[in-house]
Amino acid sequence: MRALITGIGGFVGRHLTYVLTANGDHVSGFDLSTPALPIEGVEDVSLGNIVSPADVERAVVDAAPDVIFHLAGAASVGASFGDPVGTWNVNLTGTLTVLEAVRLHRPTTRVVCITSAEVYGLVNDDNLPVTENTPLNPHSPYGASKAAADLAVRQYALGFGMDTIAVRPFNHIGPGQDPRFVVPSIAQQIARGEHSGDETIRIAVGNLESRRDFMDVRDVVQAYRAIAECGAAGAAYVVSTGRSLAISEIVQSLADLAHAPVEIVSETGRRREGEPLDLYGSAEKLRRDTGWTPTIALRQTLIDTLDWWRARIAQEER
Repeated sequence: MRALITGIGGFVGRHLTYVLTANGDHVSGFDLSTPALPIEGVEDVSLGNIVSPADVERAVVDAAPDVIFHLAGAASVGASFGDPVGTWNVNLTGTLTVLEAVRLHRPTTRVVCITSAEVYGLVNDDNLPVTENTPLNPHSPYGASKAAADLAVRQYALGFGMDTIAVRPFNHIGPGQDPRFVVPSIAQQIARGEHSGDETIRIAVGNLESRRDFMDVRDVVQAYRAIAECGAAGAAYVVSTGRSLAISEIVQSLADLAHAPVEIVSETGRRREGEPLDLYGSAEKLRRDTGWTPTIALRQTLIDTLDWWRARIAQEER
């Protein structure tokens, strides 16, 4: 399989590249800038802006992919409130730019567009777990922009007969994730406190009561490849574990792995008003169509994430 990954230098792009190359796939990349670290197995990374038709068309024509994994875009719910227009532009216009490049130059290429479970937004407890048929009700600019991209993917399948698939993943975590997100933020704080020799490590968090559906990114990218191989054209797929965990449980599990006592402080400034208290999904359709199921235990994910940050901070402090 010849694959093109937009946003290849990001957290998910790197993990997806590893899975694809391990399976013998040929991988090309598209990114806004040259990745800070080399991506093993990938020599062809086209540089450009995801909202530029010329840049995206050039990458699509040069890569001649069988499948495009569209990952590029704004990734933070919190940051989207500070820049709603920028978030809408990169997430919706960027998706439309990819779809148009494929329609004009590679109409038989499959496009696997990664949106987000944030498209569901505020969901009543009695409507959980969400499925592909749950109405979209986004509460953030990020979620709304991803919902619009999701609809665009569906429209290009219905209106132009293109082979497009929308994928709605829940929270994925693991080694290499940006500390803007809750799990890597906590792991980074613990690792930094350990490195500094703190007798008690103080970690600041937001809302400890929120519950989310957490998965290992290495399981998630396996789902993406399975969808590329076996997913139904024009479909949407939820990627999830089927259960939610409280942020407090994640924090405590990481604290238990620390090399010193941990003091947990919930800071008001880290909380987001209006976010759903609980959100989790059903991946039954995905399992039925592809056979995918998550395999990596949460404890292992947290161990690997914390160890990654320990190594990162030790290297930075040399």
